[in-house]
Amino acid sequence: MNQLPKQQNYIDGQWQAPQLDLQRALHNANTGEQIGAQFSSSAAQIDAAIQSAYNAFESGRWSQLSYDERAAYLEKIASNLGQHGQSIEMCDALQTGVLQSLTKQFASVCAMAFTNAANLLRALPAETEYEGAKQNAIVLERLPLGVAAIIAPWNAPSGIACHKIASALAAGCPVLFKPSEWAAGSAQAIAQAIVDADLPHGTFQLLHGDGKVGAALCSDDRVAAVSFTGGALGGEAVGGVCGANIKPAQLELGGNNALVVLASADLDAAADGIITGMTTLNGQWCRALGRLIVHSSVADGLLAKVASRLETLVIGESTSASSQMGPLVHQGHWQHVQQRIAEYVELGAELIRPSTVPAHLTGWFMAPTLITGLSGEACREEIFGPVATVHTFETAEQATQLANQTDYGLAAYVFGAEADAWPVARKLRAGVIKINGVSLFALRGDLPRAAWGKSGLGDEGTRETFEFFRGTRVIGIA
Repeated sequence: MNQLPKQQNYIDGQWQAPQLDLQRALHNANTGEQIGAQFSSSAAQIDAAIQSAYNAFESGRWSQLSYDERAAYLEKIASNLGQHGQSIEMCDALQTGVLQSLTKQFASVCAMAFTNAANLLRALPAETEYEGAKQNAIVLERLPLGVAAIIAPWNAPSGIACHKIASALAAGCPVLFKPSEWAAGSAQAIAQAIVDADLPHGTFQLLHGDGKVGAALCSDDRVAAVSFTGGALGGEAVGGVCGANIKPAQLELGGNNALVVLASADLDAAADGIITGMTTLNGQWCRALGRLIVHSSVADGLLAKVASRLETLVIGESTSASSQMGPLVHQGHWQHVQQRIAEYVELGAELIRPSTVPAHLTGWFMAPTLITGLSGEACREEIFGPVATVHTFETAEQATQLANQTDYGLAAYVFGAEADAWPVARKLRAGVIKINGVSLFALRGDLPRAAWGKSGLGDEGTRETFEFFRGTRVIGIA
């Protein structure tokens, strides 16, 4: 693929080009070669898309369909997505630098998200009756909130977007979808699969653009709810606008996640977990390892094992089957991560960087980096790259204090004998805590993905995200 798919909005049932040129190139993360350009929707296009979605909701064309009818549409989208899998996986691999072996899984997750949403609808009652003053005199309904704005990130862009879109559509909400301007290639395939399912007019709109488009969606009174995944600054902006307008917002904002290694840990398992935490999605995932917190008695042995694994790590292009880690998403982010490392060095940090970036690579590659010699207080903010700071402790109380020192609370990991690990895990301030393992996917697919502190607002999950887009109405005889 030498060029990304042409960016096209889908507004009021028509494909049309975004009207604003952002004057920024898009590059293959592996090579730095230009493969596209960034465009944005004009104010008139944004207004037209919102109005079309609003009209669709007011008419009830989508929201008043039965659960079975909506489920059938979702299953059709899932089937259509199966035909676009190769395009989705390739676009994501080139634009984000994530290994194609993973973007292939994300492409399958896209279809799965719509299938899961359809299955959920078929298992739910349309309403629930309760006894009141008279038998069966109270009805509890869960109803769509209205037009839903979906703002997706550039990391794992396809899977995250489909999870949100499927949930909103299942709930009965017309959708306005804005992909990240840095990774919108796969959005075209996703939108095409939805359009080809022939949903009622106005049910789905695609809007390309930067943060200004997202801001316009969040601030418009015709938009009833916003689901956003992205960085902390973006989340603060979305939350601020939605808060001022008393508008429901679901925010997933990442985290500076701790991995605690107790004295009783299997050091080989812990070392493997550290590598997974640092290199999965090239360190660009919200549950990546940010802070390694290790008992002083095993620190040297553990770091030696990690270093030996990093020495043999194969850094290469995301499309190569032999690569174990690819590049960062774009030059600006590469520069940001390097600057953060340089700032730590200025504070007196020392770097452990045994991996080698092959000289022939011309994209945004960097070697995974462990940083030692700094206090926990100096390392509270997320970097969002293959970088982790290292801190030692003597007691379990010190370990939990270090782990909880950040304002984030998304994920955490504890390695140690289970009898030792459970008490520590129960004291950590994070939404999902894994014991003796690190993995990209959830412990169970039917459990919520929770967030504490600055990591977000509202749980995510098949049921949780679906319910975010619904409101409650109770009617009964008094």
